[in-house]
Amino acid sequence: MTSDNSDALPGPIRVGVIGLGYTGLPLALGLANAGHEVTGYDIDEVKLASLRGGHSYLADVRDEDLAVTGGSLDVTSDSRVLGEVDAVIVCVPTPTASEGVPDLRAFHSVFGVLAERIKPGALIIVQSTVPPGTTARAAAELGRRLGLTPGEGFFVANAPERINPANTEGWNLENTPKLVGGINEESGLRARRLLASVCKVVVPVNSLEVAETAKVFENTFRLVNITLTYELEALCNGIGISVHDVIDAAETKPYGFLAHRPGPGIGGECIPVDPHFLRSVATDLNVALPLVDQACEAAKRRPMQVVDRLAELLTDSDKDVSTARVLVVGATYKAGVADMRNSPSLEVISELHRRGAKVSYVDPLVEEILVDGELLERATWDRSTVTAHDCVVLMTASRQVVDRPLWYAAPLVLDTWNLAAAGDGIHHL
Repeated sequence: MTSDNSDALPGPIRVGVIGLGYTGLPLALGLANAGHEVTGYDIDEVKLASLRGGHSYLADVRDEDLAVTGGSLDVTSDSRVLGEVDAVIVCVPTPTASEGVPDLRAFHSVFGVLAERIKPGALIIVQSTVPPGTTARAAAELGRRLGLTPGEGFFVANAPERINPANTEGWNLENTPKLVGGINEESGLRARRLLASVCKVVVPVNSLEVAETAKVFENTFRLVNITLTYELEALCNGIGISVHDVIDAAETKPYGFLAHRPGPGIGGECIPVDPHFLRSVATDLNVALPLVDQACEAAKRRPMQVVDRLAELLTDSDKDVSTARVLVVGATYKAGVADMRNSPSLEVISELHRRGAKVSYVDPLVEEILVDGELLERATWDRSTVTAHDCVVLMTASRQVVDRPLWYAAPLVLDTWNLAAAGDGIHHL
């Protein structure tokens, strides 16, 4: 099923990358480094100004990476350039709205622009994560508006992103296998040829829907297994053993087990979002997904469990959460990235604030956050700050914090990631 790069393009082409975020910018740079003439399109003028000034806004892209070689990279908010390219790759965000409903407004807006700009014979690759069936429906509507047949008058493929921000295991755009499914054989072939110029391994799949579903299933798998560790944690607490010791022991099995760890909640724009894409399609098809439903609900409850646990610990210390001074360590959803999308830290901070606690936070990547309409500026990570609070909650501890474990100066610590060694006042979920 895996394709090698023998189908590589005969030469560079003109490529438009729509959306210059966590997945679009690395792809645009990769394509430019591969020798293509690349235009990055985004409506965010702040991002564009940063790129034009040679400054990256992503942790995984260095300023020096913007000085591409081999090809060229221009950025613009002028959609007219999309009518001049041979291929466009859609990398816009596809979050969920309230109650997990997919928010595809940006995605559909892009196809509205393409209906006005795209030239006949162009290749469209969807890299944005979407519910299964979305790419085919968008292609059909685009074909109707253009008076062209998808797969003949223009070509369509889905090649979902697999970016892992702040990855520490060496996986990147080049060496992460790339799934590609086309609306027909010719579309898939054209997409594979282009992506083979930046990805070492391109994996053809049988359809658009297989590519779409594989992506959302990958992250649904992770959601279900992470929330399973929440149940294991509760059981281990009852037994009086460490859930982390149990997982460490299970991980020694060389086959059939993949370790997941309990934490304060699930953030970012993939794991907490993609399962809802599966659920939306299941609802349309009247197919039950009870395991996925329960995992989504468990993930949703998790930040409140953190707050409840902290309130319990404060009560045991003869304090009340309504008057406590709480220092939350970490505002982003993951250490090493300045991304707060769906961050459980924000939910914990907001709930503590609603319960009356005086909350401060520390995060080297986030200067300020808005909590219930109130601007909260970050505190300084030093001993005086720690000792001025009744408790510390370790959420997403960055390298700067872990290298200076000042939390040991706190009278009470709730460690949600098992970062702190056992000691007086150190507690886990």
